[in-house]
Amino acid sequence: MDNKIKYILLYTAFISLISTMLYFTDAIKKKNIDFQKSILIKQAQTHFKDHVNIRKWNASYGGVYAKAKEGQTPNPYLKNNILKTAHGETLIKINPAWMTRQLSKSSSTKDFHFKITSLVYLNSDNAPDAFEKRALEEIEKNRLTEYYEIEGKNNFRYIGALKAEHSCLPCHQDQGYIPGDIMGGISISLNSNNYEAIVTYIQEKVTLLRSLLFLLLLSITALLHKQIRSNEQLHQEVITRTQEIYHTKLLLQEVLDANKSFLMVAYNTDIILANKTMLHFFGVKSLQTFKKHHKHISDTFVTVDDKDFLSPYMDGVHWIEYLQKEQNNENLKILMRFDGKDKYFNPHTKEIVVENKKHQIIIFDEITNQLKNIEALEEKASKDSLTKLFNRGKFDDVLSKEISIANSIEAPLSIIFLDIDNFKIVNDTHGHDVGDSILIEMAEILINATRKGDFIARWGGEEFIITLRSTNAARASILAEKIRESVESHNFKDAQEQTVSLGVSEYIFNEPKENLLKRVDKALYRAKEQGKNRSIIQ
Repeated sequence: MDNKIKYILLYTAFISLISTMLYFTDAIKKKNIDFQKSILIKQAQTHFKDHVNIRKWNASYGGVYAKAKEGQTPNPYLKNNILKTAHGETLIKINPAWMTRQLSKSSSTKDFHFKITSLVYLNSDNAPDAFEKRALEEIEKNRLTEYYEIEGKNNFRYIGALKAEHSCLPCHQDQGYIPGDIMGGISISLNSNNYEAIVTYIQEKVTLLRSLLFLLLLSITALLHKQIRSNEQLHQEVITRTQEIYHTKLLLQEVLDANKSFLMVAYNTDIILANKTMLHFFGVKSLQTFKKHHKHISDTFVTVDDKDFLSPYMDGVHWIEYLQKEQNNENLKILMRFDGKDKYFNPHTKEIVVENKKHQIIIFDEITNQLKNIEALEEKASKDSLTKLFNRGKFDDVLSKEISIANSIEAPLSIIFLDIDNFKIVNDTHGHDVGDSILIEMAEILINATRKGDFIARWGGEEFIITLRSTNAARASILAEKIRESVESHNFKDAQEQTVSLGVSEYIFNEPKENLLKRVDKALYRAKEQGKNRSIIQ
């Protein structure tokens, strides 16, 4: 494989890497499309320079003589176009223009074609087509050295200007040229059918993560250096490409830093790359500064008693390895605290192999607002819409947890079950709006009468229930009486006096939750039977 093909493959890989930046910014997209076009221009320029050098060689001899092929006649536009040898052979003169025309016929393929052309031509074979005429007019008007366009989707057209030199004047003296005048140009056509394909590839195939592109660009740099070592003739070209890659790396880093999520690249468990979002979060300017303050980012994890939250080691396994194994099986989260505020993140990782070494690309997506919204919805769903107390479903969850705590530390646990006396009469007499008002005031009385750690819920209708942590039945009975007296003495604004009946019961260690609820329900029933407005322990 020749060097030209190797470079084409290199540039294709190079553009593939740059495609990530094209996905995020149209400015970068334009730069890289122009870069792809420069490859075509470079190829055309190389062909043009080759032919210019060949023409100079020919012109330096004032044209060369060659044995005519069968049926070939001398160029009628040349003076002294025939030379007889001492052996009687006839040689015909080939000047630079005729040599270029013959080379174009023998070298043309479906993917490559060139010809010599001019606005003022002697030979009709050199007459310009529409593009060539337009290009030569632009070159003469603006004193350009070259002109190019892409025709359609697969034809790159290029013209390099040919200037008159002293060696050209003998053949073109009748046309009035002086040295430096633009006589015409060499027109080159290259197949560019992969140009649109590469642009589409850049637009649609941006799937490689940004850090992977960064590492791959380093690999390209190494490849360019290898080319320098293997072929000194390409030394200057490699230096040019290396400079372009350096600037591309800077642009790529800007794209990486634009990501709002934390982005890290780790080798084993060592973080070797971090974007600015992460660094700004910790108030540092570089990863090196971050490492001076933290051995690892996991040092900043807040420990949470929840298996879904990551800590530095999970079941004896480093959190990165654990994340890689379990990220598709569990809803893993991370909690970090910054300036006294809790920040929640959803981590995920992907393993990549660069130079036979395994790396981890780790991304932290912040989910603080999402979690807060979920918590708000859960809290709303767990509360009674009228009294703003927790509802029966939430109470059931809380009671289960309180029973578990009581069993584990062998602490007492009691509950109070209360019912508003004769509440149906209130609704029938005053209406449901008054009944609702009494329920709201009742909730306020219960809140004021209980401790901060007690849990109050509306059981349903006019019934309320309270859990009392670390409280035995005797102390719970005192609180029940306090509640009863507070209700009895309270002047309800729409129905004046109201009373309540209360049942009190203490949890028996390791008994089923249902037994406790049945027992307190019986206590309430007994209070109702014995005349209401009283509390009963059972």
